[in-house]
Amino acid sequence: MITSQESKMSIHYPFETLNVAEAAGAHPIALRFEEMFPHQLHRYDLHLRRKQRDMDHVDHERTPLNRHLHGEEDWLESLKADIELARLQNLNQEVEGLQRTRGSNEAQKRLIEGPRDPWRASKGGPLREFIITANKEWFEETSDSAKLFDIREQEARERQFEARALEWLKSRFGDMLVHARADRDETTFHIHGIIAPWHEKHSKRSGRQRLLQPSAHPLLKDYEKAQDDVGAFFAELGLTRGERRAEARRKAKEARKTDPSVEIPKKRRHIPAHIWRADEELRLASEARKLKAEQKSAQAERDEAARAKREADRKTHEARTASEQAQMRTQAADEVLQIAEQAAQGHLRPGENGRLAIRRDDQIAPETRKGLERVLANPAPAARKLIRHLERAYGAFRQTATRRAEAEVETRMNAVTRAETALHALRHKIVGALPEALRKRFVAETTKPGAELERAMRAVRRGDQRPEKDDER
Repeated sequence: MITSQESKMSIHYPFETLNVAEAAGAHPIALRFEEMFPHQLHRYDLHLRRKQRDMDHVDHERTPLNRHLHGEEDWLESLKADIELARLQNLNQEVEGLQRTRGSNEAQKRLIEGPRDPWRASKGGPLREFIITANKEWFEETSDSAKLFDIREQEARERQFEARALEWLKSRFGDMLVHARADRDETTFHIHGIIAPWHEKHSKRSGRQRLLQPSAHPLLKDYEKAQDDVGAFFAELGLTRGERRAEARRKAKEARKTDPSVEIPKKRRHIPAHIWRADEELRLASEARKLKAEQKSAQAERDEAARAKREADRKTHEARTASEQAQMRTQAADEVLQIAEQAAQGHLRPGENGRLAIRRDDQIAPETRKGLERVLANPAPAARKLIRHLERAYGAFRQTATRRAEAEVETRMNAVTRAETALHALRHKIVGALPEALRKRFVAETTKPGAELERAMRAVRRGDQRPEKDDER
């Protein structure tokens, strides 16, 4: 293992001399470092083996395509053992140094305290979890539009990116790179791994101390320099450095000293993947609730619209029914008025079976007769009721007239009978007073009219008399 940071960096590309100019319009290379304590490596390992609970973003059918790029199979156990060995070796070196410089008492006291973690106290931890990737569109670009859906084009780009990323990691971090892999089962292809930034320090008091010290590495100490370096390294793939946010913040702060109106860009805050996914789940849950509320509101609006339509349809139906009924009432009223008017003018009479009919000899206009015939054949309920009243009235009138006529006939018949009786008596007297020679002649001449009068009287009494033509009109 290389024992000094200087010797490690000496065999690598001098990143200070690389061109860091940005290519206008190119896709940016994305590099992220995340601080991590050794005890948090189990989370990384669970994610590596896809054993975490929040794996909804992972396409498990593509998980077999993920590839181990660097590090032994037992890299995690080796790293933990290496950290424990450094704890013990550092203690031993410090005790020996104190023995030489401070005496046995100080050395014994430090020995009793026991091993310490081989890193300085910090908020985030001494290890660095890294992700290197690019915009998804870059991986999907093709050399020919005809190969737009050719998966081999994307795979070739992923292999190019993978090789370049591994070369950059090894050339910049050497033995510090303890693990790296290529993930193809998440949204965008990326390189994911762990850096253990070991650094050795020497002093008379502590001897040789082997520490995890990120600040000892230029690219871990200066995040902007790391962005410059990786951007320049990937330029040959058509990728460029990402947004210079830190530089923009510095310039904005300087400008604000003379111009208070200058706005300072917000500091980029890198969020660990597990926290991002938790936040994303909350965001998606919030959006789901919002969508559900919108769907509920939309359904309520649809229900209200349907109810309003049913109400409108009901009112339209009621209005149509009312209009039809009004038309029917108007028609019935017209028919009633027509029948009443024709009856008042004497154009109607009782027909067969007592039914109302039009007088045959009336001089009624053809259109009026035709309309009247239609009404009498198929009258509206109100007109039918009037017709029935008229028929009953005509029937009652006819019965009354018949009774009166019969009474008058009976009176006249009685008078005729009395006259006949008187005539018979007078005839007998005349016959008795006439001479024999005139008697036969008188009897012969008066017998025939008397017989005719007798037949007429019998016919009247039998009721065989025929109605006169005036009754038919």
